[in-house]
Amino acid sequence: METIMYDIISWIGLTICIGAFFIKDIFWLRLATLIGCSLLFVYYSHIAIPQGVISNLLVLLINAYYLLRCFGRRSSTASSTPPAVNSQVAPAE
Repeated sequence: METIMYDIISWIGLTICIGAFFIKDIFWLRLATLIGCSLLFVYYSHIAIPQGVISNLLVLLINAYYLLRCFGRRSSTASSTPPAVNSQVAPAE
């Protein structure tokens, strides 16, 4: 039963990683790859394949770094932009 669970995890991770090739938005691409490689990392750790563990860990860390960098850039630009001014004029009384 445990083996079937890890096989399912590997197939889901592989499907997500392959599906990431069809994603155009960089944020969702990196997020999908991060999730897929996390699942494959779990699988390769369980079956003790060092090449799979190391390669998925590296891709996972690279994507995590760029996602955090992207969030840092988004939060700094969001905080530096002034709030939008409502251009509608209130009716005169």
